[in-house]
Amino acid sequence: MAKAYHEALHPLGNLGIQVSMAALENTHIPAHWHEAMEILFCLNGSVRIHVEHEHLTLQHNQLIVFDSKEVHSIHSDSNLYMFLCIHVDKKRLSVYCPDLELYHIKCRPVPLDDPKSTQYIHICQLAHDLTRLNVENESTSAMRSDGTALLMLADLIRYFSVYSLPGATAGTSQSNDTLREIITYVNEHYTEKLSLEEVANQIGFSREYFCRFFKQHMGITFLRYLNEVRISHAGRLLMNTDMSISEVMSESGFTNQTIFNRLFKEIYGMTPRESRNTSVEEKYL
Repeated sequence: MAKAYHEALHPLGNLGIQVSMAALENTHIPAHWHEAMEILFCLNGSVRIHVEHEHLTLQHNQLIVFDSKEVHSIHSDSNLYMFLCIHVDKKRLSVYCPDLELYHIKCRPVPLDDPKSTQYIHICQLAHDLTRLNVENESTSAMRSDGTALLMLADLIRYFSVYSLPGATAGTSQSNDTLREIITYVNEHYTEKLSLEEVANQIGFSREYFCRFFKQHMGITFLRYLNEVRISHAGRLLMNTDMSISEVMSESGFTNQTIFNRLFKEIYGMTPRESRNTSVEEKYL
């Protein structure tokens, strides 16, 4: 899977918090997840995000939280998109909140007339302060960074979380585990000729139930998701290698030129050849 470029300004320390400044290496990041909770604060531009059946846009100075193992995808119209990225290991923070893993944090951009808009704006301001602290990189920046991040987390738990008793979300947890198993399998085998039957058998589902399950939980068909994973890899290869377009297509798991060209233009807004020409021009700027 295509990765975002991260410059870790504050590495994962004793508190289990890592702060990074990041730019997208690829403008399309298909559905994925992280073991740690992830907080993104938009520093410029905007991105479209799909998470938990929601489609939303994250704008400049807005923040979003992806809880641990929460499946999400990101798409930007520009690879110049920059963000502050905070990863939080919930287990490591048990010294402050012993049952933190039982809190599901859901924080999305809210309109000004929302009852929680004041709290949301305050958390965004803390993220802005965290950005400034890490850019300054003074001797006390790490200490102040931890303190600011802890304030953010305290407010997220207080205003944007739901506490669930152990076992209360067993069905949802099992579905999420199955989704992660599917996504992992696809990312390990996307270059191969994958069929619905093969992946369904891998999960232990019938073909029909697998199709319904995937569409219900991901909001798109399995074939669409598989092709989005492949096109994401194709975009990264076109931008970062000298491979020919036909080689990129083959290396990404595509066997149909028409489907490859159509989907590439739909996702990236240009043809593979235009993307290659743009990448070449940027190298000589």
